[in-house]
Amino acid sequence: MAETSKVNKKSSAFVLRLVISLLYISIGLQGLISRGGSSGIGALYKAFSSDVIIYLVAVVVMLGGLVMLIPLFTNKLSGVFVKAGTIAVLVIWIAAIFFADIAPGFRGFRAEHWISWVESVMFHLIVLIATFEVSKKALA
Repeated sequence: MAETSKVNKKSSAFVLRLVISLLYISIGLQGLISRGGSSGIGALYKAFSSDVIIYLVAVVVMLGGLVMLIPLFTNKLSGVFVKAGTIAVLVIWIAAIFFADIAPGFRGFRAEHWISWVESVMFHLIVLIATFEVSKKALA
């Protein structure tokens, strides 16, 4: 029985890291291709008026996703790269939460929008917590 739970924990950690890595890679590609995206990262991209900064953020997010993904398949990537990529992705995601959920403020905020706002904040926090969870080893 102990073996089964050990396998389940390892496989679920693998799947979570895979999904989070692919999410950041796709978010980075979204910024490179369309300079925008969903409410979270799209709000961050829209906060910058310079295409250079938008593309820089998109590349950092995409590379951060890649350096989180590569260690799943090989141990040849330096821990420094993984740690730097992870920190960059966490900082950018926190900025996305700020620009998407906090910076717009609550002026003109109607009660029927409250549930949508809570749902958006929860989605962004789930991604942040999942990113932190899969990055514990790299950040140690």
